[in-house]
Amino acid sequence: MMTDQVNYAHDDLHKKFMDSDILKWTEEIDIIDVEMIFYRNLLNAHLQDFAAWDEINYEGLFQGITDVQSYNLMFKSTFVQYSNRLVAMAECDDLQCENYFLNEHAQLKERIEGHFSSYKIFKKTLLTHLKN
Repeated sequence: MMTDQVNYAHDDLHKKFMDSDILKWTEEIDIIDVEMIFYRNLLNAHLQDFAAWDEINYEGLFQGITDVQSYNLMFKSTFVQYSNRLVAMAECDDLQCENYFLNEHAQLKERIEGHFSSYKIFKKTLLTHLKN
């Protein structure tokens, strides 16, 4: 009986950390969405001020903004689906089941951190073009 209580507490702790990650990632995605709107507006204003600005860079930057927004939307949907599946983690009665959810979380974490890393590289490129 004591083992069941320990396992339940252990599962509950994992779920808390997973839920916390999802919340942090969702907040980061929301901030990125706001930044993309800001940068799109800033690019439009910058383009109007500097008509001779290189059209290739202009189009590439706008496409980058669109791509970031698309990835954000995809991750938002993934987070909702994933959160809904996490409810089933409470039903796990063996280590294999729990490991399934932990592995799924690790894979999701790797994907979202890759997205955040790509976004930072894109943001640096964007800011470099805007400062010139």
